[in-house]
Amino acid sequence: MKTCIRLLCAVCCAAMLLTTTACSGGNKNTSSATAEATPAPEITPAPEATAAPEEEPTPAPEGNTSSETGENRHTSTLPVPETGSEEFRAAFENNPIDTQYADDMETAGSVAGMITACNTASDSWKEQIDSVYTQILEYGDDKTVETVKEEQSHWVNEQSTALQDIRDSVSEDDPLRAITVAESIMVYYRTRAIDLCAVLYDINGTLAFG
Repeated sequence: MKTCIRLLCAVCCAAMLLTTTACSGGNKNTSSATAEATPAPEITPAPEATAAPEEEPTPAPEGNTSSETGENRHTSTLPVPETGSEEFRAAFENNPIDTQYADDMETAGSVAGMITACNTASDSWKEQIDSVYTQILEYGDDKTVETVKEEQSHWVNEQSTALQDIRDSVSEDDPLRAITVAESIMVYYRTRAIDLCAVLYDINGTLAFG
């Protein structure tokens, strides 16, 4: 009887041991299955760098081109007439002497060439003074003729002094003295020619050169 009891106990113990082992193995499988079923977290790709927009080149400012004519060039370098009517000033703007002077200055390759351009323009303005003065005496009324005669006589008498003042006004140490004096003398004759041309234009509305 005792032997049977012992066997029964042994069987029970064995059964319990098997049950424990089975349960333990089942938990392991369940844990493993759960791990396999859980998806790995997705890796979010780094955002692509946005390319900086290409900057459009800034257009170059519009300016004077190399094809600009002498008529337009000289207006920025020579004094604008301050006498005469608006119509006269408009007619005088593109006069041939200023145009030639501008062309000669542009093509001058040296200081000597620039001085020559100034001297050439001075000679042209002196000729214009003589020509216009003669026409005023011919076509002007008595009052106009008398006034112009007095003004011209005064200008001629003061001419030597005025030219010397121009030379004295520029320092001898100035490396550009020669061209500065030449250009100033040219402007001196040009100014007198403008005054006479304005008078003649008021008389007959003409502006002739040469």
